[in-house]
Amino acid sequence: MSTGMTGRERGDAAPMGSERHMRADAVRNRERILEAATTLMAVHGIDVPIDEIAELAQVGVGTVYRNYPTKGALFEALLLARITPLVAAARTAAAADEPGEAFVAFVRNLCEEFADFKALADAMVASGVDLSAAKNQISGELIDAVSRLLERAQGSGRIRPDVTIGDVSAMMAGLSHADPMLMDPSQRRRCVALVCDSLLVGARSVLPQCELSRSSPGAVRRGSRSS
Repeated sequence: MSTGMTGRERGDAAPMGSERHMRADAVRNRERILEAATTLMAVHGIDVPIDEIAELAQVGVGTVYRNYPTKGALFEALLLARITPLVAAARTAAAADEPGEAFVAFVRNLCEEFADFKALADAMVASGVDLSAAKNQISGELIDAVSRLLERAQGSGRIRPDVTIGDVSAMMAGLSHADPMLMDPSQRRRCVALVCDSLLVGARSVLPQCELSRSSPGAVRRGSRSS
């Protein structure tokens, strides 16, 4: 039975299928490389050798360099991989039926993610990698998405109308700069609740419980009074 294709057309079809397969393999390779780099950097820091990343990703060292010619390019891709889902989440939240609640949920998530993001970015910059272009691109996309979410949340009457995207950015930056040695997760959650209350109309959260460590100022003062 004839397929209606000439010999030349059949010959042309095979490379197209092969190209699609190669593109799919390339995407999977990039994903494996980023996953391996994230895993190893969490343990060994940003100085982890490329050959170890390649070994964990189960690809050749040449494949790593084809996708990311320099370590700086790999670092930029890691930052984009951290922020891109947040941009998508902000856009999804902006389309929610209750954008006010969606805004608060997003801010809480953003506070947690920003702490990890900043630690990674600071370590990269300290190593001499210039991430200014990547950070500007990432920040611009995220601010645009959060701005739209903020507008919808204010339109719903849940968020104070006098809050600006600059206010939100400053609050997020403040929380992300907190030293993890001085602010444990429970303390961070309390601060996030207070930040959200400052944005909401007529809200007062029940603050999460916070276990003060022995080194915290509050614990020292209590200890002094009891002695």
